[in-house]
Amino acid sequence: MIILNTTFYVHESIDGEFRRWIEHEYFPSASAHGGLEQPVMAKILMEPQEGMNGYAVQCLAPDIAKAQSWHDSHAADLRGALSAKFGQKVLFFTTYMERIWP
Repeated sequence: MIILNTTFYVHESIDGEFRRWIEHEYFPSASAHGGLEQPVMAKILMEPQEGMNGYAVQCLAPDIAKAQSWHDSHAADLRGALSAKFGQKVLFFTTYMERIWP
């Protein structure tokens, strides 16, 4: 099982709007277009920079090809729209991880 993790750093002025975007845009797309499962959003407890919040957004994929396919197509469009909407108020990077236990 592959964990697709995207870490977002979000300016506090848009925090609520960003969280709604994850819930209503990002996760539904991951499920409908990527076949990804078990979405999770966690707040990072260490403040990345004053005035910013950090979030780890994760979904499970059956294999790396499925995760990369969604990330490079539909998720790329979503991230582009997010950047166009919020500019430098949202920064992000993605990590692919392999679940090894349990």
